[in-house]
Amino acid sequence: MWNEEVKELEKRKRLAYQLGGEGNIARQHRNGKMTVRERIRALCDAGSFKERGVLAGIARYEDDKLKGIVPCPFIMGIGKINGRRVAVHGDDFTVKGASVGRMYKAKSAYFVKMARTFRLPIVRLLEGAGGSIKEILEIGYTELPTSGDECTQDRVEVLSEVPVVSAGFGAIAGLGAMYMVMSHFSVMVKGKAHVFVGGPPLVKSAFGQDVTKDDLGGYKIHTRVSGVVDNEAEDEVDALNQVKRFLSYLPSNVWEMPPRKPDPGDDAKRREEQLLSIIPRDIRKPYDARKILELVFDRGSLFEMGKYYGRSQIMALARLDGYPVGVMANDTRFNAGCFDYDVAEKFQRFIDMCDTFHLPVVNFVDQPGFAIGKKSEMHGTIRKGVRASFAIVQATVPVAVIYIRKCFGVAGAAQKPGIRLSWRFAWPSAVWGNIPVEGGVFAAHRAEIEAADDPEAYLSKLQQKYKSISSPFRTAEAFGIEDIIDPRDTRALLCDWVTMAYDREKANLGPKRRGMRC
Repeated sequence: MWNEEVKELEKRKRLAYQLGGEGNIARQHRNGKMTVRERIRALCDAGSFKERGVLAGIARYEDDKLKGIVPCPFIMGIGKINGRRVAVHGDDFTVKGASVGRMYKAKSAYFVKMARTFRLPIVRLLEGAGGSIKEILEIGYTELPTSGDECTQDRVEVLSEVPVVSAGFGAIAGLGAMYMVMSHFSVMVKGKAHVFVGGPPLVKSAFGQDVTKDDLGGYKIHTRVSGVVDNEAEDEVDALNQVKRFLSYLPSNVWEMPPRKPDPGDDAKRREEQLLSIIPRDIRKPYDARKILELVFDRGSLFEMGKYYGRSQIMALARLDGYPVGVMANDTRFNAGCFDYDVAEKFQRFIDMCDTFHLPVVNFVDQPGFAIGKKSEMHGTIRKGVRASFAIVQATVPVAVIYIRKCFGVAGAAQKPGIRLSWRFAWPSAVWGNIPVEGGVFAAHRAEIEAADDPEAYLSKLQQKYKSISSPFRTAEAFGIEDIIDPRDTRALLCDWVTMAYDREKANLGPKRRGMRC
């Protein structure tokens, strides 16, 4: 019989489940935060989480008897979300602020290898202080940083194989900050989570700057300015729900197609009258692009990512007749919908993700061109924009393009996938070309306009002449666009297209040749 050993096992598990002790757990709760195990229980289906490495920790012995153990702050295992298996890792902030040590790194390496082997989506629940200098006193030497280790290779390659999601709940520095970026989707809790390479004490030590956690790495920095984190959450429950919702649109891995979830109460042939009047006749007037998306896609299915970064470009996941798709649209309420440097980064990453996970893309285009001006030049908009245009050319996933208004210049050309077959529709409100008539006419005819008796009247006459031949019907006559459609037919046509897109993409299962760029 092995009763004594089983009792010893149960004792050690009890010690591990005590996390950092009652005092540290109480402090976590006073700060309005769950413990890591509470987060995992809230994320996973009831009773589904099976932990790996629960006994790992720093033990204290007296006369060969265990007197105590400090658990490793890296908790990992396999659970289920809505019946699908996922690999889950959570930081235990109650143990030394979840500081990164050798055992943390070893479990992290095992975790990503486990996810790759079983082809499971990864969820990281992050709240950790990063590395601690105290470890060098324990091991007696300093280790040379390297990116050539096995774990790093796995972390890079896994992004091209399974969905990776990170949620931030507190201070996240060093390795945790890297995890936030090495994700297909990330979310941080407002007012609680802070992400930085080095925290305020390190910044003060290195540069003599006094800076708060909010100013250095709060949600207003990272969801609005830097683009490091995609979404913000009102609280921890909201963050975990966003994780669940994001994963619901994606397959478990690239060897599978995304799961279809049709809504029996939403007709694929639904026609919305509002679409007929939603685009203003005045090309300079903005409109609510999100309203268009809500009217076209399955009701309640729109899930936006990165709403407050690169605001002239909307990126979202949605469903068409139950099929998950990637969605892009220009938001003319911000910078007229221009393709700016921040949009370029957002655009490239989103296209890569959709292509990686076989999500067909629907692009609603109202693109006036690359942003111009000193700020755009200083940020290298043209370089970043061209790099982003490579992403859609290199992607092989089917793309449907709906031209709803403007499409000009190099940025306009980047809205469709290169020389591959483009499934394109135009609304009657569409207008396109190398350059808009409003500015192009004056640039091309400046001398004769300025020499005219009435320059303003002459300019107006020229503009009307150009506008008369810039009608999308003229382009359709020359087979420059395949179809001009009644806007009310958009949903039905896309629901028909998406079934073909899914049938076609099934032939491309597996990793894409290019790989995911995070």
